Amino acid sequence: MRLKSTSGVNINFLNTFLTILTGVVFCFILLISNSVNKRFDAVRRTITKFIVCEQSSKDIKESANYLTEKAQQFVVSLNPSYAESFIEEITVKRSQDRALESLMEVCSEKDLALQRLKIALSQADSLNEMELYSIRLAYESIAKDPTRESAVKIPESVSGISLRPDDSALSAEEMHARAISNLFESGFLLYRTRVNENCNLTIRAIEQQIEDELGANADELGENLQRLQMLFCLLLIVTTLIFVALAFLVINPLKKFQISIRNDEKLKMIGSSEFKSLAQSYNEIYDMKAKNEKTLLIKAEYDALTGILNRRAFDQICQSSAEKKQSIALLLIDMDNFKHINDTYGHQGGDTALKELARLLKETFRKDDYVARIGGDEFAAILQDFNPSAENRILEKVEEINVALSNMKDGIKPVSISVGAAYSATGYSERLYRSADKALYEVKENGRRGCRIYDAMLDF
Repeated sequence: MRLKSTSGVNINFLNTFLTILTGVVFCFILLISNSVNKRFDAVRRTITKFIVCEQSSKDIKESANYLTEKAQQFVVSLNPSYAESFIEEITVKRSQDRALESLMEVCSEKDLALQRLKIALSQADSLNEMELYSIRLAYESIAKDPTRESAVKIPESVSGISLRPDDSALSAEEMHARAISNLFESGFLLYRTRVNENCNLTIRAIEQQIEDELGANADELGENLQRLQMLFCLLLIVTTLIFVALAFLVINPLKKFQISIRNDEKLKMIGSSEFKSLAQSYNEIYDMKAKNEKTLLIKAEYDALTGILNRRAFDQICQSSAEKKQSIALLLIDMDNFKHINDTYGHQGGDTALKELARLLKETFRKDDYVARIGGDEFAAILQDFNPSAENRILEKVEEINVALSNMKDGIKPVSISVGAAYSATGYSERLYRSADKALYEVKENGRRGCRIYDAMLDF
């Protein structure tokens, strides 16, 4: 059995194509997602840089202000505790140095924020030197003050600062005045203002840098998110195509195939090319099976010699007629002297006579009527929807057959038939059969070659 090529969508090719397409889309999604993650990391680092820079600038400015405040408080009050707080800030806490270290962890040397902050720190260092010098003058004024009962110990970080010659010659009161003057004069205050301004400029610089970096990252993030949206839309379309293809090319054909197989019908050529090929194979087998069944049915229901219905088929027709309750006429037909024909012309001659009778019966009665061979030389006919007023028509037909049989070919001696008929308004029954058999017996008893229709008189 050779199958024709079938057209249609190849589900294997479609599955491979959609699988590859889905894989490609997922790869792009992973690549863009990785880019998005990198951008988010860059944003996080930028924000961290901003926080650190802002805090560092704030710490440097606060430290510078704190040191100036303590130095001014000391030179005015000559209370050593203020000087000690000053020295603790620059030697122990080291807020300015730590702020610079934190900033260098998140900034490169090229960052404008770091450059600005270094300038601010350089100015703060110069400011610290001026403050330390004023503190040294204040300590010297204390040491020269004759009114103090006990000497004050100068801290090591201060004692190492050398006084200028013109300051060394000053009296205690003059040194004290010079120390105050150094920390409150316009030059010092201007320097301090510059430190604060540079810290503020650092904050503004980092704000601008952060704004630029966030803007660039936001733009690329927006583009990547748009790409992701497009890819997810494409993925949704691909997934929808998979479900649609699965529904129309696989699931729907399978359901219809199931119904067709249940109803013993051919399969429709639907679905993918594989399913169409499957349907074609099934239909080829279905046709072959139907052909074989038809051949078996013919062998089972038709007489092999005469080609008309056999006894088995006749019995089934009788049963169906009994269930339908139709009006019918039953004819029982015997070939007269059939044994003599066999003895004279042989079985071949007998077969010829039987086939000729079967042919005449089929041609004489209607197509809707049933003609069957129910025995060796015994035949029967069931005339459907028979009207008793047409009884004479049965007699005429039997006579036509007998006339035709009297002109047998092949040198066979003329033969005849005897027919017994009976009518029923309620379909076939055993009583109908017995009535037709009585009528047949009556014909045979009265010389054969003829037809008798059953009536009540035959029962007496």
